[in-house]
Amino acid sequence: MKRAFTLVEILGVTALVGILITMTAIGINRAWQNNCIDVCESELRDMTTGLKSYFTDYGNIVIAPDMNYENVLNETIDLLNKQYLTCEFEVDKIAADKKSVKISTKIKTDPWNNKYNAAIYTYDGEDKSGIPGLVIISSSGKDGQSSATTYKDSNYGDDIIAVVEPK
Repeated sequence: MKRAFTLVEILGVTALVGILITMTAIGINRAWQNNCIDVCESELRDMTTGLKSYFTDYGNIVIAPDMNYENVLNETIDLLNKQYLTCEFEVDKIAADKKSVKISTKIKTDPWNNKYNAAIYTYDGEDKSGIPGLVIISSSGKDGQSSATTYKDSNYGDDIIAVVEPK
């Protein structure tokens, strides 16, 4: 009498192997996502440390909203890029009232290949509508879509942010 595997046994083993492979793939994906988050948080921590060093040396990033605003801003960004930050930033958009500026990394990207963004509140604070010199650095996260409009409600979506409060 020949001993052989039955079709049911082969299908059972195949199903079991398929389940094990699926569980392993899910675990590896979860570990990879956690690693991406850790890398992003580490890079934001490095940027935060650089900005805090700048604050220690020069004080808050407060710029008068006059005709020299862009020149002073560019000089400040150049100084940050050369001496304090681990990656280069460039100006994306200056607010019409010159109370804030949005900057982003030139080359460096987060683990999901999106640029890091930062909002710097450059006004002197006389209107008391916020914190002068506050910097919010963010990664848009896995979906690549910024949730910046909901930050004030503590809703960050999948964004990862670092808030650097001035002295």
